[in-house]
Amino acid sequence: MSPLILAHRGGAALAPENTLCAFAHAIALGADGAELDVHLTGDGRVVVHHDYSLNQDFCRDARGAWVQRPAARLCDLRHSEIAHYDVGRARPGSEYARQRPRMIASDDERIPLLDDVLTLVRKAPKPFWLFIELKSSFLDPSLSAPPEVLAEATAAVLKSFGYLAQSAIIGFDWRGLLRAKALEPSLACWFSTYPQSWFGEGEPPHDHDAPPAPALALLRQWQRRGHSPLAAGFDAASYGGSVIQAVHAAGADGWFPHYSDTTEAAVKEAHACGLKVGAWTVDDAATMRVLAARGIDAICTDRPDLAVGL
Repeated sequence: MSPLILAHRGGAALAPENTLCAFAHAIALGADGAELDVHLTGDGRVVVHHDYSLNQDFCRDARGAWVQRPAARLCDLRHSEIAHYDVGRARPGSEYARQRPRMIASDDERIPLLDDVLTLVRKAPKPFWLFIELKSSFLDPSLSAPPEVLAEATAAVLKSFGYLAQSAIIGFDWRGLLRAKALEPSLACWFSTYPQSWFGEGEPPHDHDAPPAPALALLRQWQRRGHSPLAAGFDAASYGGSVIQAVHAAGADGWFPHYSDTTEAAVKEAHACGLKVGAWTVDDAATMRVLAARGIDAICTDRPDLAVGL
């Protein structure tokens, strides 16, 4: 079978990320689904946005002024406050805009509720998957809701829309995924993992987007000692150093790694464990073809137009 084509943040190279217009565009292109990010607002609503704070590269206030530092945190704002911000175009001259030359702006796009996204995708002409990443901060827990609380709220919204069967929960903080699975056993959970280059010796490749040195050092320390809070007791160190075996032991339905870790051997190992495999984030056609030939189950991409074309 061909892999599922998942539009990353709705297809962030083509349309304003995590917006209704992006998800509508992904549907129109023929993508099989979309990846999106969720947070809890201060009044407990599940909203779709990547960063913990309003993103200064594409958020404008009701007066049209670009958000400045320090930007407000989503967990400190009510949904009614968040709804005033326009997220439909990149800030001119920003690095964010430079990296997305194909993105078509759409003014008056708002940060949507997960409810809004579900209302849209239920009307898609074919079943449309949502891969929903639970965003929680392990370095500074004050930046976000606890992962378990976010998981509970997200699962409740999905259940209220009857969309559990077409959704998968993903995330690097496995505490949230385990809570979602405990609440709704039928809800697929694909456990995300950071690039394994982060945990080797030396500097990871530039395109692996390693965190700042202090955070990277902490992650490496946790992995060596086998007590990462993100792993919720399923540290790779307890499973011969294999993140695949750790994911399997945690009861996951799938493994969602950086594409560089989806080697032929890794995909075979995961499938032998009964795990689906999805790769993030793949934006060139040659790599898509290689991964499809390896039998990968899902490709997450900012360029769903390329992936569907293949």
